[in-house]
Amino acid sequence: MAINIGGKADLNEFAAQAGAAALKLGAKTAALYNDSGKPVTFKCYNGSDLVCKIAFTKPLIASGYSGEISAGGAHFKVHPDGNRSHEFLVKPRTAYIYEGPGKVTEVK
Repeated sequence: MAINIGGKADLNEFAAQAGAAALKLGAKTAALYNDSGKPVTFKCYNGSDLVCKIAFTKPLIASGYSGEISAGGAHFKVHPDGNRSHEFLVKPRTAYIYEGPGKVTEVK
């Protein structure tokens, strides 16, 4: 069964399949599974954005679901619930698991 990026997903299934599935995403998109226990709005900014005032995208991903996050650059900045102090960087065409502030794991 193929992973459904952008919907409800089993964490183990996502971890097993998302790395390969993410390679097929667009050049400005990464896959993210929210395992934090609460819905989170992920504000995404271009990697070169120093001010971070206007998000490129800001998807809301419920806990237990995966989604696509997008911005520009070789990497981009993500602020969970708009909190800059919890910023993490992601690479396009890569999958990640978000477990809460400071707990982001790349899926290989």
